[in-house]
Amino acid sequence: MHLIADVLDEQIVDVNDENAGRADGIVLLVRANRPALVAYLEIGPTTLLARYSTRLARWYAQHDRRFGPDRGKPFRIAWTRITAERLTLTMDCPVDATPINAIENWLRTFVKRIPGS
Repeated sequence: MHLIADVLDEQIVDVNDENAGRADGIVLLVRANRPALVAYLEIGPTTLLARYSTRLARWYAQHDRRFGPDRGKPFRIAWTRITAERLTLTMDCPVDATPINAIENWLRTFVKRIPGS
């Protein structure tokens, strides 16, 4: 498997086939005198923004922390909990049990108030 081509930016779905975002980052475990292991996939705007600008990622994380104690950092899911099926990656837990969609859910409260939405 080619991590960059086959995993990075691929759609992740949960056990209920709900979209959970895309694989924004890959965390490797570096071991002495042994090959590196894939430890986690990171999902969230902080990781995605860090790929373009660490300054922008820090700014976003600072403002995101206002929404709760677990906010302001990417959500990590263990590589062992991911299976590659079809053209998507599947995690073994429901997306609603994670903070992945917190910003989207928060924004929906405002969009509902817009006439005609």
